Amino acid sequence: MPGNDNKVCKLVKSLYGLKQAPKQWHQKFDDVVLSNGFALNQADKCVYSKFDASGKGVIICLYVDDMLIFGTNQDQVDITKEFLSSKFDMKGLGEADVILGVKIIRGEHGITISQSYYIEKMLDKFNLKDCSPIGTPMDPTKKLVPNKGVTVNQLEYSKAIGSLMYAMISTRPDIAFDVGKLSRYTHNPSLIHWKAINRVFQYLKGTMDYGLTYTGFPSVLEGYSDASWITNREDHSSTSGWVFLLGGGAICWASKKQTCITDSTMESEFVALAAAGKEAEWLRNLIYEIPLWPKPISPISIRCDSAATLAKAYSQVYNGKSRHLGVRHSMIRELITNGVISVVFVKTQHNLADHLTKGLSRDLVKNSAKGMGLKSTRNL
Repeated sequence: MPGNDNKVCKLVKSLYGLKQAPKQWHQKFDDVVLSNGFALNQADKCVYSKFDASGKGVIICLYVDDMLIFGTNQDQVDITKEFLSSKFDMKGLGEADVILGVKIIRGEHGITISQSYYIEKMLDKFNLKDCSPIGTPMDPTKKLVPNKGVTVNQLEYSKAIGSLMYAMISTRPDIAFDVGKLSRYTHNPSLIHWKAINRVFQYLKGTMDYGLTYTGFPSVLEGYSDASWITNREDHSSTSGWVFLLGGGAICWASKKQTCITDSTMESEFVALAAAGKEAEWLRNLIYEIPLWPKPISPISIRCDSAATLAKAYSQVYNGKSRHLGVRHSMIRELITNGVISVVFVKTQHNLADHLTKGLSRDLVKNSAKGMGLKSTRNL
């Protein structure tokens, strides 16, 4: 404008206003916190910790502009909040009750995280609030195949998958396989796929009060790995599944379609073990930089129900017949040699990763959920 050539507009926008805003915000927060003596966790760049020589201190977990602060005592937390308030316009919500839609329940026997309110809202959103509850999230006798006919309400199907996915990654590992399987048909869903996704909602209706409970025992980190060979007939791919537990409850899990074609059950189990090994290495790096964690860290035990895979993992010889396993074999051998993991045999009925690779019967689903620390919050 004439006469205002040297002026610029000041953009008054929220954190989500510009594409570069999240990066700039994190850079600003990073500089402020690190300048105050906090240490950045190299495994997760959104975790900061500050401890003195006596072992007192705090840990800050940052998720965009939401913070969760842990402290060895209330004084340490108050000092940290006072410092952050002097640098940022922030609001203290007191003792953590709900964070990112996850409710934290403190009981006599531990801490439980639950998404019952989120699940209730989700059922209401998709008009399934009055649906009949069911005992399993998927019918193991029915096989899902790609739709070659007319697409049925693809946009709504995508919304349903997205809503289920947030529950799956936060507190509900018991629906991980089912949501992962159904998400493969998002581009062209049929009525059969809609019936399957409604079944997951019906299962959540009956288990709405489930939450992951952490009692603090056992205090060691342990994992389970499993695979289901050629579960997809259309492309002959297999499914990997793994779960890690700490303090009596699951802390991370996955159910994923394998990217390479395997020739046998042993090979598919080995691919799953390699994926679990990567996660174990990351978890070890994460906890190593937390001052409260006792050192030295013992190898993380990964339980596998395939004796052949166990023998392959500890074998020093690689004969080159399975070239697509060469890199994975070297990685597993290195993790074992360096004391990062140890691989232990477990019977299939005791493998908690079994439900992450296939649909199971009602009793097995209940046992798997219980083994991962999923309990009803009604009794808390």
